[in-house]
Amino acid sequence: MFGWEFPPRVSGGLGVACEGLVRGLLDLDTRVTLVVPFRTSRRPPAPGLRVLSAPPPRKPRAGTPAPRIRLRIRRVRSLLAPYQTAAAYAEEWRELETPALRTDPTPSLYGPDLASEVLRYSAVARAIARRERFDVIHAHDWMTYLAGIEARRVSGRPLVLHVHATEFDRTDGEGNPFVSGIERTGLTAADRVVAVSGYTAEIVSRRYGVSAERLRVVHNAIDARAPARVWSVEEKEPLVLFAGRITSQKGPEYFVEAAARVARELPAVKFAVAGSGDRLHAMRERAASLGLSERFLFTGYLPPAQLDRLYARADLYVMPSSSEPFGLTALEALQHGTPVIVSKTAGVGEVVRNLLRVDFGDVEGLASHILSVLLYPPLRGTLGDRGRAEVERMSWRESAWRCLTVYRELVGESDEDAGRP
Repeated sequence: MFGWEFPPRVSGGLGVACEGLVRGLLDLDTRVTLVVPFRTSRRPPAPGLRVLSAPPPRKPRAGTPAPRIRLRIRRVRSLLAPYQTAAAYAEEWRELETPALRTDPTPSLYGPDLASEVLRYSAVARAIARRERFDVIHAHDWMTYLAGIEARRVSGRPLVLHVHATEFDRTDGEGNPFVSGIERTGLTAADRVVAVSGYTAEIVSRRYGVSAERLRVVHNAIDARAPARVWSVEEKEPLVLFAGRITSQKGPEYFVEAAARVARELPAVKFAVAGSGDRLHAMRERAASLGLSERFLFTGYLPPAQLDRLYARADLYVMPSSSEPFGLTALEALQHGTPVIVSKTAGVGEVVRNLLRVDFGDVEGLASHILSVLLYPPLRGTLGDRGRAEVERMSWRESAWRCLTVYRELVGESDEDAGRP
């Protein structure tokens, strides 16, 4: 399996989904070799997951049974990072090549631009695939599609490409032709294409011509977690939360515009923004120009434990994205019984019924929905309680089982070869 990132370094939903699927596959007694780019971190990837670095383990002593390692992680030294732009990559590479700023002993290892580094990564993937034993190749999103193709080229094993988002989602348009070109190449070559929602599957089919015979939908999920600790100081003001990458795709400007309308009706309401991104400054500036600076709290990136506490404290979570292939943060909020409003493009609406949906860009509609939830406790309680009940029935084990069903299609095994969770 080729991924972008894996805990402890997770910057978006793709990393969360990758971890969830890996855990689900391990729970179903499936062996996984996970290949991910890395820089300098040597911390364990996640509690309970054993890491096997590139050197093989020592042979056990005579008479000692060999441990059964179901997860092997191959870290590829690379500057690739999730949601990376060509400009950001170029700036980092220039810093590595500047003697006064150089921190890496071998900066020439990396490609001079994002395209070169993606190609270099795929070449390393080809070498790894020659050494590993596996039945199926599973690659997540565009940065790893070429790696998956190279692995299939040297192994002859079937290739599954997992679409968490397309370039059209991330950029509200055509975007980077290099990225969309890789997406087209990969999705055309794949034996199966897995989309995180029916909404994404429709985009993949329409934009890239992927036929229904090769296209499958495996919705994201969430696993049960311990309840978040309550805040030490009880807050009385109603709180509306926006969390995630602050990019144009997520609709931050519309959140601020709706907040201004809500604030006129509810003077005590507060708004929290958790996350960072290229639209953070513009979002702050707009909030200030509308006289909302005292009502907005910008937390920056929050680690999962702190974000969980914010979900639990919030009266409402809002996700007004222009294009949202799934929306894992909505499940995280509902897990704490926090009502959710999402745009009608969000794939999470395909698996959760108890949430409110609004057209993207409809500021008046969004403000009206926010006010309805804050002003009518029975509505807020119903959305929170029923939404949480729906989420409690989900698990990454179920999503992993659906991926295994796709694998079995390709290797010729029947569903009876593995029990449904």
